[in-house]
Amino acid sequence: MSDDAALEMVNAVLETAREPVHIGRSPRRCSTSIGLATFPHDGNDPATLFKAADIALYHAKSLGRDRAEIFNNKLRESVELRSSLLGDIENALIRNEFELFYQPIVPTDTTRQVSLEALMRWRHPKHGVVSPAHFQIGFEHQPTAAALGMFMLEQAFKDALRLRTLGVQARRIAINLTNADFRSDLFIDRFFELSQETGVPPRQFCVEVTEGMFLGRDQRRVNQGLQRLHEAGVEVAFDDFGTGFASLTHLRQMPIDRLKIDRSFIANIESSSADQAIVEGIVLMTHKMGKRVVAEGVENRKQMEILLSMDCDFLQGWLFGKACSVDELPELINTMSRDEARPLRCNVQ
Repeated sequence: MSDDAALEMVNAVLETAREPVHIGRSPRRCSTSIGLATFPHDGNDPATLFKAADIALYHAKSLGRDRAEIFNNKLRESVELRSSLLGDIENALIRNEFELFYQPIVPTDTTRQVSLEALMRWRHPKHGVVSPAHFQIGFEHQPTAAALGMFMLEQAFKDALRLRTLGVQARRIAINLTNADFRSDLFIDRFFELSQETGVPPRQFCVEVTEGMFLGRDQRRVNQGLQRLHEAGVEVAFDDFGTGFASLTHLRQMPIDRLKIDRSFIANIESSSADQAIVEGIVLMTHKMGKRVVAEGVENRKQMEILLSMDCDFLQGWLFGKACSVDELPELINTMSRDEARPLRCNVQ
């Protein structure tokens, strides 16, 4: 059977599956995704064929579901590349090639201390320092994502102690969490163990979460984990606010302390009256709820001045400094605290 004939057959199955089923008086529809592999082109034994069909099924789901996809060499190459990248990431963890860089989160009230966001970097032996965009696949694979999350947690506590010896007292260190950090109690339990071992209190940390973490089967675990952290004094920041579908619901129901306005609303705030109105509305609403606002992606003084006029609480972006290693932070932050030419002077004492 040719590929075209096989797809024609399974598409007929899809059409049948799309027909509504009546439960009582209510019609119900279901979606169906199908992955297809053919013998002997895609394999000579059941195990190989099932694996190929499963890869095609995963591809069909990634394209939006309710469709059929047939296995091909391009999919095989994609899976092999993904497997190779995951192996490289896991080896990099073993070789301690990952580290945390930090970017200042600057309070608009200059009597308050600066906070820091921890951003993961891979010091690749061939490509130098690379950002998460180059190893995002690691956060999409649950076991690897859990290992990366645990590395970030352990390193953040080590760096908090290092900052003390360097004379930098950040108000909060923000770390980004993923669903993998909540799949079991290991991450949260380890957080409290590290706090006791190092003497760094929970209140020195902020955890950043995105809306996607509150969706799906992990929602209950995420809620419970955040509640444990919040009750211990950890701040919770809602990252990329404004880009999801149910952000307001989560803002009302979850223990959120800070709202981080997505950089897409800041990029054109100088010229877009619509973006200005959206940002100002978010700031007013958030303040009414007793929470604080961080604007991400601030790159020039005009953006800063507009956000200051809106009483935004914190600013973050290249205008104040790019992310740097922990040992480079004292120079960056001390320069920010002393340099009259800087847009906002920072208190680091």
